[in-house]
Amino acid sequence: MTDIPKGQGLHRNILSYFGLLTAAVSTALIAATLLWGFALKSPSPYLGIFTFMIFPAGLAFGGLLFLWGMRRESLRRRRAGTTEALPYPRVDLNDERHRRLFVWGAVGGTLLAIFMAFVGYNAFIFTESVRFCGTVCHTVMEPEHSAYQASPHARVTCVQCHVGHGVDWYVKSKLSGLRQVVKVMTNSYERPIAVPIKNLRPARETCEECHWPEKFYGAQLQQNPHFRYNEANSAEQISLLLKTGGGMSRLGPGEGIHWHTVIANRITFAVADGKHQVIPWMEARSRDGRVVEYRDRTSLLTEEEIAHLPRRVLDCMDCHNRPTHIYQAPENGVDRILTGAASLRDLPWFKKTAVDALTAEYPDKETAAAGIRAAVEGFYREKYPDVSDERKTDIANGVEALITLYGQSIFPKMKVNWNTYASNIGHRNWPGCFRCHDGNHATADGAVLGRGCTLCHTMPQRTPLLPLGSVAGAIAENWHPMPLAGRHEEILCNACHAAGYRPPLSCAECHRLDTAAPMMASMECVDCHERPGLKLPVVDCKSCHEKPAGLHAKGMHPDSECVDCHKPHAWSVGGRETCLGCHEDLKDHHAPAPCADCHDFRS
Repeated sequence: MTDIPKGQGLHRNILSYFGLLTAAVSTALIAATLLWGFALKSPSPYLGIFTFMIFPAGLAFGGLLFLWGMRRESLRRRRAGTTEALPYPRVDLNDERHRRLFVWGAVGGTLLAIFMAFVGYNAFIFTESVRFCGTVCHTVMEPEHSAYQASPHARVTCVQCHVGHGVDWYVKSKLSGLRQVVKVMTNSYERPIAVPIKNLRPARETCEECHWPEKFYGAQLQQNPHFRYNEANSAEQISLLLKTGGGMSRLGPGEGIHWHTVIANRITFAVADGKHQVIPWMEARSRDGRVVEYRDRTSLLTEEEIAHLPRRVLDCMDCHNRPTHIYQAPENGVDRILTGAASLRDLPWFKKTAVDALTAEYPDKETAAAGIRAAVEGFYREKYPDVSDERKTDIANGVEALITLYGQSIFPKMKVNWNTYASNIGHRNWPGCFRCHDGNHATADGAVLGRGCTLCHTMPQRTPLLPLGSVAGAIAENWHPMPLAGRHEEILCNACHAAGYRPPLSCAECHRLDTAAPMMASMECVDCHERPGLKLPVVDCKSCHEKPAGLHAKGMHPDSECVDCHKPHAWSVGGRETCLGCHEDLKDHHAPAPCADCHDFRS
């Protein structure tokens, strides 16, 4: 065979020419967008997608097309039996033309390799950036990205927690990302995004690179500013010591909260729901080999059903499950606003007005901003016109802070708000610790998993709002504004302080009391209920009503109890329904007039 004559190389075909053109244009576009990105102070994430993904893909496609065209041309020539050209190129450095082409190819190939290495490295960096994770799929990731920016981990990149170090998890994350891209392109993604994330890398390989349990031991002081729902927005502070305990097995048996994370201890639990909020069974294995099983006595699941539930070994993320993507409940968020803005504290009823405005339902953020503004400004114009005129700036600042808070916690398009994702750290707004420590999880022989307050922290102390770092102050007699006695002592905290809802301010909000009834308006709970927080026993009605009047005095109902006619918390007998409960034969008697029009019950 002879050498390829000049001008008759295998690249001389339409496919190779088109591939060469595609590669050249892609290279030029990569260079142009790189320069454009360097010129911008805050480049768009979509510019990065084109620079590091789409255009490099075009370059690779052009190169493959160029080689494919050469291959097809080689096959064509062999089938034709022509000797005009070899089926494959031959390099002979003794030939001046071959030598010149080789030099150009080597130099050009080296420069292209360096250029593509630069682009490839920057593509890796780009796909690891917060900008890529949080803003490329804007609608889908808006809730997570917005909450992240206001979180304690706002300076930690997404991949440090979600991927960690190592090629294997990087590849796994990108393969998972491809599935997510397909869902976004086909508009088939979940709203809201389901949690907990499946197949998440163990916390010991990510979180513990910064927060290893051995570092946190002993007790930690926690001071939470709180403002009351009254006209003065009364400022208080709830202080307690968290019994963090120790995560170091060499220091002894270990106590406190981090007992759960000591490597020598192992907690395994079964979950009956996708969000890990219902735990009907758990097992605690101590370092000495002792194993104790607890079962929720209130669960309706059978032993066989529990045995088939998915099980998980507890790690940091089972309690600290919202370390970054935190959606502030309105009550907590408004407390933070008032803590940092002393000028708002003396605006009458600001906290109640703000929380009620935030918890109203709005179809989108624009409507929410207008609704919050109208609710707050309208309240002061109607109820406190002087304050509305004199404090316009403070009210406006308060409204803007509320709108910002709303924007960080509520995302109608993704159906996300403060109620969407449970936070398992603590137990105020969500069950959290009470998923297991609820007083219902017990061993087969009846030993109950404790739920006492002092297991994890000291009893809270309520004081006036103190200067930062101060621990001395006048301590209120009761840490809780309402004494927790009787039934209220047994109710879990999140039953009243559910995330997103203002806690009840009076008995009537939970017990459906008829506050319009004359008697109820002037009475206190303890007037009838002998023990606070308990339904029974109650005071005998005759202890106050010694001289019955009307029908009572005439002895018309000698065998009836007072509550047969006088329903608790309403007392007044009106209409006909109560009487017809016994006197059904008189349902047509002067109907529909109320019985009391003729029968005097009161005198």
